[in-house]
Amino acid sequence: MLAAAILMGDAGFPARALDVGPKNIPLTVAGVPVEIPVTGSLDAHTDASRLALKATATGDLQSIQDNALAIAQGIRLPKDNCAHNGVNIAIKSIDAASITPVGAGAAVEISGHAAVWACTKMFGAPLKTRIAEDSFTVSATVELFLPNPRTIGLRLSGPAKLTTGHSITTEAADVFVHDINAALTAQLSKLLDTARARAAVPPLPGLEVDITTAAFAQHGSALTVHGSGRATMTSEAFAALLGFLAH
Repeated sequence: MLAAAILMGDAGFPARALDVGPKNIPLTVAGVPVEIPVTGSLDAHTDASRLALKATATGDLQSIQDNALAIAQGIRLPKDNCAHNGVNIAIKSIDAASITPVGAGAAVEISGHAAVWACTKMFGAPLKTRIAEDSFTVSATVELFLPNPRTIGLRLSGPAKLTTGHSITTEAADVFVHDINAALTAQLSKLLDTARARAAVPPLPGLEVDITTAAFAQHGSALTVHGSGRATMTSEAFAALLGFLAH
């Protein structure tokens, strides 16, 4: 059927949509290797010596949910116990984490233990005292976006929220949440490492891609990702792509 689709394109007739997958795509998230099963549909049409494709794809992100704690532990949250004058919160450990679907986003919850420090600086030298230890929960919602037609990015869809169990910790919460938002914003763009995925795909010379949509979605309790786009490539590149997807 795959060879027939290519021949139909070469003959000047539109090829019918082809269902592909599931195909496991390797990805690294915050240093944690995962495998994402992807299914999709390709609709190919010929245009002179090139093929024009319309594609949709859905990825099952259960492996990311299963590795939520390891991924959270790979995120660098603030640990400086004297970052500001006054009360500071320094993360000691991340003990639990979850990633769940919510609309077109993903809700991330990270909890653990932190130390509360009082800090001031005298003649440039920090003077600090640990005044309490506390549990904390950080919750944030992230979303996918398209910084350009060839790239899918990840960003906060709203400010993070902090819940603590101690009134002293609450005093430092506003400043600490600002630090968390800054840390997450800086790291989210680098959280998804696609090097392993790019290495697994064969060379596709002449490929031009235009991603049109990308969003998280929900299938039961599982987080999924759905995307669509257009591409043009040579018949040889299309054959290589189909061979990759078939194995």
